[in-house]
Amino acid sequence: MFKKLFANEGALLKKGLAFENAGKLDEAFNAYKKAADAGSAVGMFAIGNLYLYKNYQALELPSLMPWGQDKLIPNMKEAYAWFLKAAEAGFPDAMSNVGVMLYSGRGCPKDEAEARRWLEKAAAAGVAQAQKALHDLFGADSGEHMPDEKYDGLLEGFCSLIEEKEEAQPVYEAIMNGTEEQLSRLGWRLAEGRYRLGGDYFKYPFPNLRKNVSCAPVSAFRCGWASAVVVNLRALPKDGAITFAQPDQVVPIWGIQETGGQVQYEGSEFGWMSERRRARVLRPAPGFRDLKADRKDPLKYCGVDVPKLLDHLKLTEHEALFIETGEKEYSIEIGCLTGGDVKVLLRYTVDGWDQGEAPAQVTNVTYPAAAEEDW
Repeated sequence: MFKKLFANEGALLKKGLAFENAGKLDEAFNAYKKAADAGSAVGMFAIGNLYLYKNYQALELPSLMPWGQDKLIPNMKEAYAWFLKAAEAGFPDAMSNVGVMLYSGRGCPKDEAEARRWLEKAAAAGVAQAQKALHDLFGADSGEHMPDEKYDGLLEGFCSLIEEKEEAQPVYEAIMNGTEEQLSRLGWRLAEGRYRLGGDYFKYPFPNLRKNVSCAPVSAFRCGWASAVVVNLRALPKDGAITFAQPDQVVPIWGIQETGGQVQYEGSEFGWMSERRRARVLRPAPGFRDLKADRKDPLKYCGVDVPKLLDHLKLTEHEALFIETGEKEYSIEIGCLTGGDVKVLLRYTVDGWDQGEAPAQVTNVTYPAAAEEDW
C-alpha cells in the first residue's frame, strides 16, 4: 500500500515494509521507529498505520458469548499520537488523518476547529482525501472548480468506462469532488445507470453534498412510523416530476406540490407490486411549504414534530421533502416522470430501501384523463 511512499526513504523503511508485508509487526515497528527517531515523517506515519490498520498492539474485547471470537480494537490513541508527530513533521497524508480523527474524536478529544485546520493544510498540499473530507464534513470549498465542460466530459468518460474498474476508478475520484450542481449530475447518472444498465454502477457510491446529504436524486430515512424522503431537485431534469407508486398516504412538506394527477405504467415486479403501477405525480416547487406541515393531524402517524425536523434538515430551495405515512409492510417505488417515460430512482419494501437490483424495464406509460388536464 505504501510502497511508492517508501521508495526513496532509505533502507530502514524498506526493511520495515518487508516485515509488515510478512506479518512480522514487531520487527516492522522497530525498523520504522529507527527511521522515525532519525526524523523520518514517513516512518512516523507508517507506525500510525500499523496501529490503525494492522491492529498492532490492539486492545482485545472479549466476546460475551462462549462461542464467539474476541474482538480486536485498534489502539487509536497510539495511532493518533504517531500521525500527529508525522503531521507536525510536515507529512500531508498524516495531516489528513489527524484532521479526520480530531473531527470524530477517535484516539483524541473531539475538536472540530483543529480538525478543519489540519484538513485545510492537507488539502492545500494536494491530498484528495482531505479535500473531500473538508467538503463532506464542513461544506468547505477548495475554490478550484473544474469547468463544467471538462467535468461533463469526464462524467461521460466515467460512464463509458464503468465496466473497467481499474480505468473508471481514477476518473470517478476526479468527478466526485465537483460542485453541488456537478455532483447532482453525477447522482442522476449513477441512479439512471443502476436501473438501466445494471450491476457495475453499484460499485460506486453516491458522494455527499454539503452537510452529508447524498448527491442521489432521492434519498430516504425512517422517521418514527413513517418514511421521510428527500429529493435533490438539482438532480432532476427541468421538465421532470416525481412519481410515487403506493401507498396513498403521501404528505408533501417542503419544495414539492401535488399535481392532482396520476400516471399508469408497467415495470418489473418488485416486492408486493405487480407489473402494473399507478403512481401519484408531485411537481417540484422550490421554496414551497405545504400548509399541512403546520398541523400535526395529517402527520400523526409519523411520531415526529415536522417543523423541528425541517429545522434539523435545514432544507434549501434545491431540496424537497415529503413523508409517507403508510403501514410498515408495503412496497413503494419513487421515480422521475419526463415526457412519456418513468425512471425509477428509489424503492422500498419490508427489507429496507434500495437503489434497485435490476433494470426497471418501465414501458407503456399512460396518463389518465384527469392527469392530462392537470398536467
